[in-house]
Amino acid sequence: MNSFSAWFTDNKLAGSSAVIFLLLLSGTGWWTYQSWDNYAVATQGYEEASAKLSKLNKQSPFPNDSNKAKLEDNLKKERLNLAALEKTLQAYNAPSFANLEQAKPQDRPQLFQDALRAQVTKIKSLAASKDVTLPPGFYLGMEEFENRLPSSEEVLQLSRQLSALNWLVEKLSANSGLIVAEFTRTQTTSTAKKDAVKKSPLAPAAQSVGSGSAATSYETLGTIQTSFRCDQHSLNELVNAISASPYFFVLEGFQLQNTSPEPPHRDIGTNSAAAAPQAGDSQSAIRKFPILVGREQLNVSMKLKILEFPLAPEPPQPKAAPKK
Repeated sequence: MNSFSAWFTDNKLAGSSAVIFLLLLSGTGWWTYQSWDNYAVATQGYEEASAKLSKLNKQSPFPNDSNKAKLEDNLKKERLNLAALEKTLQAYNAPSFANLEQAKPQDRPQLFQDALRAQVTKIKSLAASKDVTLPPGFYLGMEEFENRLPSSEEVLQLSRQLSALNWLVEKLSANSGLIVAEFTRTQTTSTAKKDAVKKSPLAPAAQSVGSGSAATSYETLGTIQTSFRCDQHSLNELVNAISASPYFFVLEGFQLQNTSPEPPHRDIGTNSAAAAPQAGDSQSAIRKFPILVGREQLNVSMKLKILEFPLAPEPPQPKAAPKK
């Protein structure tokens, strides 16, 4: 070690050159190893991409006949499902009351008023037989037509509204003891609202592959606002009837409150127990045993919208190419 130090002291230039050479050699070796590793990774990626490209070049590009056949089959199924849905929705369209569409246009306003007056009388008789209380001035939500005729342009729409209104009032009047506080109709303009697909940027493509029919539209036939008081069973029957009704009702608002905001007091059971009948008097026990729940009446307020689904117009047929 001493001899090496003495040699390095006597030959500093040669020793420094040797150290620098060793450092450069080590750096070159490390750089060569890294470059070789990067080259191997790049070569492997190139071979994989080349293999995929060769595989794709040997295949036939889409759409081929098999792919086109599957696409047409799927489109056919979608058209059938869409046609079935449109047919199902159109079954909810309200019919004209008393077949007014079959009457002459000039006779429809008077026939509508006569049919409305007769139906109001019938509903009031039904309500009286079931002990149902109707609101003052009840006229099936069409009080404005009690003393004036509708116009010829609106009479058919009003007659369809009357069909839905009459159905709902009959269901309300079928529950004994029900008290109707409000039954009003909101006037709505018959404006068709197209489906959202009409505004979508994909609409042209969707229509080009579809059956050619216009986007499914719906119309708001009318809106009903009603408030009533009933028991739990009557409300359950009414909600089930609306869900299975022949008309397309949409529940926009629903409010439910108990007529008794306070729960029964705890001393009711104690006082009743002290005055309990003797054993063996089963009928008296049934009559006098306190019922703490189940007798509350319900104040119900609901807003229903009536929807219709008119027939879509027939798509224009493509013009045949002129024969040469």
